[in-house]
Amino acid sequence: MQLAAPARLSQQLGALQRTVTAAQRRGVSAARRGGLQICASINPNAERALMGEDFGARDPTAGELGSNFGDKVLGNYNTEHIIKPPDAMGEIVGLKNKKCVACEGGIEALPESEINRLQKQCAGWRLGKNAAGHDCISHEWKVRNFRAGLDLFQRIAVIAEEEGHHPDLHLTGYNTVVAEMTTHAAKGLTENDFIMAAKINEIEMSDLLPKRKPKFWA
Repeated sequence: MQLAAPARLSQQLGALQRTVTAAQRRGVSAARRGGLQICASINPNAERALMGEDFGARDPTAGELGSNFGDKVLGNYNTEHIIKPPDAMGEIVGLKNKKCVACEGGIEALPESEINRLQKQCAGWRLGKNAAGHDCISHEWKVRNFRAGLDLFQRIAVIAEEEGHHPDLHLTGYNTVVAEMTTHAAKGLTENDFIMAAKINEIEMSDLLPKRKPKFWA
C-alpha cells in the first residue's frame, strides 16, 4: 500500500476534520472509535457516507475462500468469531466437569434449542450432519505433521476411554485432524457429545500445532 505524501495526507485529514465539524453544526453528535472521530446520528447512513461501504471486518467472498488465502496469513481465514467462554464459566456450566452417562436404549436426541445452548459452551465446534444424515458436531485442527496427528488421536482416545463415549476421528491431507461427535444410539446429539467436546477442548496440544512464522509489514 502506497502512503500519501505528508502534504497530501495533511490535506486529507483537514478535509475529514471539516466534514466532522460541519456535521456537528447540523446537530450530529461526534464519537470516537479508538483515535478516530466519527459522526453518529439518528441517520443510519451518516457513518457509511463518511467512512465508506467497507468499514470494519467482512466475511470473505467465495472467490477468496477458493484461493486458500488463509494458508498465507496469520489468524483465521474468516471473520466468524469464535469466542472462548471465560474459565470461571466452567464452574457454573460445568460441561468439562461432567461425566458421560450410559446411552444404551431409550435415549433421545436433544432438541434444537438445547443443541444451540450447549454448542455455545464448546468453542470451535461446528454443527453439521454426519455420513448417516444425523446431527453431529465437529472440530478441525491443523497439526505440524502426520506424527503430530497420530499423537492428537492418542490424547483424544485417553479421554474417550475414560468417558466411554468415542468420537469419529479422521486424519486427512497428512496434517488435518477432524473429530466428529454424535450419539449413534440416539441418531443425533446428546449431552454426552458436548461433554466430550468440552473435555477435548481442555487437551494441551500447543506442541502439536504448526509454528507461526512472524509477519513483518512495511
